[in-house]
Amino acid sequence: MTNALGRPMRTMNLPGLPIGPVSVEECIKLYLSRLPADETPWPEVSPLLTAYMAWPNDEAQRGSFVATYLTQFIQDPAVAADEMIAADHPRMRDRIAFEKFGGLGAIARAAFARLIEEIVQVQSRWLLVADIYQLIVDMAYDDRIVLRRGASISKAVELCEIERKLPGHSQLRGAWSDFRDVAHLIAASAHLAHQGSAAPPAAHEASILKAIWIAPEAVVSLAAGYQQFGLEPKTVRKEAATLPPDTLWRIPPELTPEKPFIVFRRLMEAQLEHLRTRRARRSTSPRLHLRSRS
Repeated sequence: MTNALGRPMRTMNLPGLPIGPVSVEECIKLYLSRLPADETPWPEVSPLLTAYMAWPNDEAQRGSFVATYLTQFIQDPAVAADEMIAADHPRMRDRIAFEKFGGLGAIARAAFARLIEEIVQVQSRWLLVADIYQLIVDMAYDDRIVLRRGASISKAVELCEIERKLPGHSQLRGAWSDFRDVAHLIAASAHLAHQGSAAPPAAHEASILKAIWIAPEAVVSLAAGYQQFGLEPKTVRKEAATLPPDTLWRIPPELTPEKPFIVFRRLMEAQLEHLRTRRARRSTSPRLHLRSRS
């Protein structure tokens, strides 16, 4: 698949995933119904989705994560022990010792645990990306204010800085730069996780990572709406789209709802006031006039 300029577009490979829910409410309902069971209904898809989101621009790390996950479930070794005995395999003693200490499965578990730990640590940055992108959507849909040059990443970062004392501007911008290619997936997962944390009983652990593993089809369906929004060029001054069209990890067309949907919230009064003040400050700032040399 290529874009308008003939450049290849990145589309996720999610084999076997069924078409998901067709509304926000159905996505939430599906996610909440699976939250107590804590099962992985699509074990061949969730690792892939996790890899795209954790390492959007590191193919080697994505491959390592999926490979180590799958290796844990390999039941038959490449060369069975009885075959090695029959063939008087010269490395039989090494093989027996290797299996005695856990074999390939032990290596895979250790590697997988390390990668999972890396993903757990990156979840805090996912939350920053989710906040930034959701605020861009909220600004675009809130009809109580008209923004000069429309909703933007810079405005969303400012609103995040108001809400969060830490991290600062550089951390917010850094998180967005690293994960903007999967911001639609992160925003969708974060919304489901928020719904899960608010639902009784409070003992249920809800997180972005858990949403990916227990309800990937709900994440993908909801993310399709965020994707559509992010790829639409801004009407003001024909500015570029919010999400990068050339590098974005796109939802496969067959998994995209016929009528994509999106979540948006009303901005808080403090956020509206900041945006109004920002607009007034920009409109009254003196302009710099440059004289041409004769």
